[in-house]
Amino acid sequence: MSELAPREQVVDFAETAAAIADRFHIDKFGVLGASAGGPYALATACQLPDRVSKAIAVSSVAPFDSKPATKGAGGVKPAAGLLILRRFPWLARPVSARLSKVVRTDRGLEAMIKKMSPADRARIEKDGRLRNQLGENIRTAFDTGSRGVALDFQLLFARPWGFDPADIAVPVEIWHGDADGNVPVQDGRRLANTIPDSKYEEVPGAGHLLFVDHAHTILRSFCA
Repeated sequence: MSELAPREQVVDFAETAAAIADRFHIDKFGVLGASAGGPYALATACQLPDRVSKAIAVSSVAPFDSKPATKGAGGVKPAAGLLILRRFPWLARPVSARLSKVVRTDRGLEAMIKKMSPADRARIEKDGRLRNQLGENIRTAFDTGSRGVALDFQLLFARPWGFDPADIAVPVEIWHGDADGNVPVQDGRRLANTIPDSKYEEVPGAGHLLFVDHAHTILRSFCA
């Protein structure tokens, strides 16, 4: 497991992506990021236009430079706590430390699921395997402590990203479910309206777990 890489802004991740591509002797590649991974994929596309053939952002957050949507599908309010980080970025550390303890218990995981949109809750309830994978993925994020999660909170929601999505010069596909409670669909629409060479796919009835059921179609679009 690698050590936490020092980063000041989201845009710094492009250097990591370039280093990985160099390590495997890959000159040209596509990038995909889902949820909080979307901004990192977009940053890589913006900084490496000669190497990135296409970028895909799925259920991705948009920059907080303008007023974000404060309510997602099903009445979920994903942005309330994140807006506080803009004023008090130091809160990211205690919040992530508390979250690391919550997710280690089944009760804590259930509490997190209950805060998701109705579409996502229904999807998880009928698929025990998905629930277990979701729990494992969340807990893995805290395997080496909560510092990495805290840093992500700060980079995504408390600091400027360090690049303007409007400057992305490679093709971009943006996928978003209109029933997403974690990241409101308005974020996907804002990205699509900002990025010049972008294609927007809004999936009716899909929540934040859009990629789970549409992975094949989304990945296939790299070949389009």
